[in-house]
Amino acid sequence: MSIQDKDRFEELPSPQSSTISSSTPHLSPPPLISISQPEGDSDDDQDEEPQIFHDTVTDPLEHAIASAEALKTEGNLHFGNRRWQAALNSYSEALFALPAPPPSNIKAADQNRKSSVNVQLSCDSPPGSSIRRAEQTQQKTSDSQLEFQEASETSSTDDPRIRNLRSVLNANSAACHLNLEDWKTAVEASTASLRDNPKYQKALHRRAQANEKLNTWASLQAALDDYNTLAQLPDLPVGLTREVRLAQARLPSLVAERSEAEKAEMMAKLKNLGNTVLGKFGLSTDNFKFTPNGSGGYSMAFER
Repeated sequence: MSIQDKDRFEELPSPQSSTISSSTPHLSPPPLISISQPEGDSDDDQDEEPQIFHDTVTDPLEHAIASAEALKTEGNLHFGNRRWQAALNSYSEALFALPAPPPSNIKAADQNRKSSVNVQLSCDSPPGSSIRRAEQTQQKTSDSQLEFQEASETSSTDDPRIRNLRSVLNANSAACHLNLEDWKTAVEASTASLRDNPKYQKALHRRAQANEKLNTWASLQAALDDYNTLAQLPDLPVGLTREVRLAQARLPSLVAERSEAEKAEMMAKLKNLGNTVLGKFGLSTDNFKFTPNGSGGYSMAFER
């Protein structure tokens, strides 16, 4: 069974929209809806200027959600027709239409900035001076503006509809990357989805699939970790439950084998490097013998 058959994209209800016919061109936001005269009016009435009403729905957040939902629906249609790249393009456009998640270090950076400014104020100006009072007033104004900006950004990026939609779009993008066999990017897209919804089944599953395809010791271990997380989630589909159990039985031995193989590869590279350096002195790594000393370490002996 192919990846696309067993792991379908997320389908959310498409938002209902209404269309108002107009004989005048559509105007860009803030939207203006032109209402033309009804059919059957006199010529004099038709020559009059059309009445223009301002649309009261001007919330940029609602507009962003509606745009992203429409693009997601477009991407789902492409995905259903196996047009992976076209679907990925639609999902990417939808993500671009939504507010970006705030960096996790914004608050820490702001605290550091405030601390450094306070230290500078206490050192540069004597208490009670006019310069000191002006600096403090300016600082309070700057802090108020920053807090207002952060509150505005947080209110939009923390909206549960935004988080859910962004998580779904990233998970859908991961499904596209899986079908395009771009394993690394599939892992990244799944991880982005899980930032907004850490227990999203499809994102965990797709990341596990992609990590197993990467077939490194670290990626196989990460895949096993995700399958173990999935096993603890409630209401798993029957097919996914079966796949999780098979992966939990299959991956531990693969992780151990790949770990030993990568260690052997690393030691071989180190040995070649050592021989390159020691060869200049007529020596090689074979002149050094390492034996366990019984206390968890090794004893080295030099032999000619």
